Amino acid sequence: MPATFGYRSQVLPPRSAYEPGEDNTGCSEENLKWVMVATILGSGLAFMDGSIVNVAMPTLQTDFGATSSAIQWVVQSYTLFSAALLLLGGTLGDRYGRRRIFFWGVALFAIASAGCAAASTLGLLVAARAVQGIGAAMLIPQGLSILSVSYPEKRRAKAIGTWSAWTSVFAALGPVVGGWLVQAWSWRLIFVLNLPIALTVLVMTRRIPESKANGKDGKPVPLDRLGATLATVGFAAVIYALSFAPEFGWDDARVLSLLGVGGALLAGFLWSQAGRVGAMMPLGLFRIPRFLAPNLLTFLLYGALYGSLYVTPFYLIQVRHYKPAMAGAVFLPLIALMFLFSTWAGGMVAKVGERLLLCAGAGLAGAGYVAFAVFDRNETYVTGVLPGVLLLGAGLTLSVAPLTSAVMSSVSESEAGVASAVNNAISRLAGLLAVSLLSIVLAHGFGAALARQLHQSDLPGDVQKTMLASQGRLHDTPIPASLPAEQRVKAEGMLDTSFLAGFRLVMLFCAGGAWLGALAVALLLKEGDRPGVSPVAPVAGT
Repeated sequence: MPATFGYRSQVLPPRSAYEPGEDNTGCSEENLKWVMVATILGSGLAFMDGSIVNVAMPTLQTDFGATSSAIQWVVQSYTLFSAALLLLGGTLGDRYGRRRIFFWGVALFAIASAGCAAASTLGLLVAARAVQGIGAAMLIPQGLSILSVSYPEKRRAKAIGTWSAWTSVFAALGPVVGGWLVQAWSWRLIFVLNLPIALTVLVMTRRIPESKANGKDGKPVPLDRLGATLATVGFAAVIYALSFAPEFGWDDARVLSLLGVGGALLAGFLWSQAGRVGAMMPLGLFRIPRFLAPNLLTFLLYGALYGSLYVTPFYLIQVRHYKPAMAGAVFLPLIALMFLFSTWAGGMVAKVGERLLLCAGAGLAGAGYVAFAVFDRNETYVTGVLPGVLLLGAGLTLSVAPLTSAVMSSVSESEAGVASAVNNAISRLAGLLAVSLLSIVLAHGFGAALARQLHQSDLPGDVQKTMLASQGRLHDTPIPASLPAEQRVKAEGMLDTSFLAGFRLVMLFCAGGAWLGALAVALLLKEGDRPGVSPVAPVAGT
């Protein structure tokens, strides 16, 4: 099928066709609205399906009679393929047309969603989820790069703020909508839901101007096949290892082998990119402080966020005895803040610049984690949990849109897709790594606190040994049924206190990560580095 998908398309002229500072991108005002809605819905689909399945996992396990390790692949297959192929997806858009790859990404996502809904076995569902991940890797980088090249410089940050607000809502609504559909009807409807949304996006793509990167001679830059192969397989091996390190252990031969192979392939990928004409990921990008600083913040801030979101539900449900629905609703004020004020934060970029907003946002996020670390388990939601949620929400609201704006404004149009893909890949890798590492931190804090309390207790020696031997199960550490009721209550209190100790340690690590990110931005990001609408000089390796 031709690139126009059967209809006449508008093609964006290169930025070099404009005079420096001209507030024009070649995209009409009317089409800008369609660009915004289409990219929000398309990206929102991919973000929502990263979380919507989680609440259906117990039902899926029952329906398919699967083990807990087997059912994890419903989530992990999507994560693995979407994260491993992000960089390739961004490069394909730059090379062959961002709208074209966006269109086929949404189409593939819709076809895979239908396959998920119709799956009769766990294997078919996992395979369809993997295909969904491939579609997500194609459409996620294009959504942001299309937005970036379509909107004029003066309005771009505010547009990114609007995009960030709505896609955050999609991601947050995943567990809520998924839980309602599973409880009221069937888990299959969480995939059927994607179909009308995807069809709507496909129709809207006719109003999106096409854009792609051309070489200095005006001809399309050929795909770096060697780089694509090394990056894709290398990322896949590393992501697979990080996904299962918490289950198998970091000293497991399979985890170490995958990390070694993945690391070697990624090292080969970096070597292949050095000085290469038409490189898939120009290494010169990382010599641009304006590109490097927000990506460092992405790694540290999003790593802290994903790690904290992984640990917090365990604390709320097991220690505070929240119902799962209430535990999921705890962060609704955070989502409300981001939805209401992300567009405002994007608009503030033009007035105060990204540096101040990013430093303030990361600082507030760190303060939110400290608030989580100091509250007592007997406090109410309003006095104990809510202050941390609000501080974290305010920090993310100030950070997300300016962070994305800084990344996308640091590169030329020809590198918009790869810049978006790199930033998304960094956030996903940060999340996987943070969950693995913070699980170790949680276990260390829990184990140390439990050992200290048991040593000071009057519990029988054999009970202490049993509990210490099973401490890897954290709050689910078994308490012998033969223990007298009074001592059993003491033992349960020890588990609560020990988990709280580990939780506090995790939150302090998260705060340190957020503040380290703020420091990186303060030292590296200079507002004077902001490029205008005029062409950006090619970086090394392009």
